[in-house]
Amino acid sequence: MDQRNQTEIDSETRSAHLLALLTERRERLVARIRQALHERREESQMRDAPGSHGWGAAPEGNISLAMVAQQQQLLAQIDAAIQRHKAGTYGRCVGCGEEIPLPRLQALPFAQRCAPCQEEWEADMR
Repeated sequence: MDQRNQTEIDSETRSAHLLALLTERRERLVARIRQALHERREESQMRDAPGSHGWGAAPEGNISLAMVAQQQQLLAQIDAAIQRHKAGTYGRCVGCGEEIPLPRLQALPFAQRCAPCQEEWEADMR
């Protein structure tokens, strides 16, 4: 097998691995969001039940909703990464155009920038 074919296979393997990682993270996240919303509905029903006098209205509910909002934002980032994968642009840094290192994508599968470009982008945002 020549070097070009091996590179294509390695690239395909990397791509398949990363898509599986994105998909698995997405599934776990959707399950967590559904569970949190289900628990929130149950708490609301208990609080609204006759004779409860609203005792279930704890400030923790606001934290739960904030966490769901964060998880939904993360879900949107993962969905965008899946779309980039379908478009063939996933795994390339939007800053420098280089391939984002695999360990970074394994840690943050929705990353759009390599670490140096991300640091520069964040510094510019301040």
